[in-house]
Amino acid sequence: MKTNVLAASALLVLSAGPVLAGNLIYQPVNPAFGGSPLNGGWLQSGAAAQNLPQAREQRLNEIQSSQTGRGGQGLTQGQIFAQQLQSQLFSSLANQITRAIFGENAQPSGQFVFQGTTIDFTRVGPNVRVIINDGQTSTEVVVPAGP
Repeated sequence: MKTNVLAASALLVLSAGPVLAGNLIYQPVNPAFGGSPLNGGWLQSGAAAQNLPQAREQRLNEIQSSQTGRGGQGLTQGQIFAQQLQSQLFSSLANQITRAIFGENAQPSGQFVFQGTTIDFTRVGPNVRVIINDGQTSTEVVVPAGP
């Protein structure tokens, strides 16, 4: 029995290698106390996660209010789909108008009419003047023509 203990002790001593150690340097995490400024987003998301029940309730209220119809009833799946489809169509139309104004074959002036809304654009010097008239109100936007 003593031989087994002695052999195990000898094996343990022979198998142990050199121990290496280095200096420990403290690096704060919070950027306010000298930590990396890249940690700010991570710390912010951690703080937001602690407030998750309040944020979730607020977001649900926002979604419910955006999906509430005029009569106070929630929108049906068909109504929600129609809204999303309309949004996509308007986005596509906006892209076409943007290409006509700023694209490869940009025109010096032009007019678009759809559903009672008229969009007129004219290049004025280094800018483009866009007038949007929906039949009731008129909005003028002046943007740079290019870089």
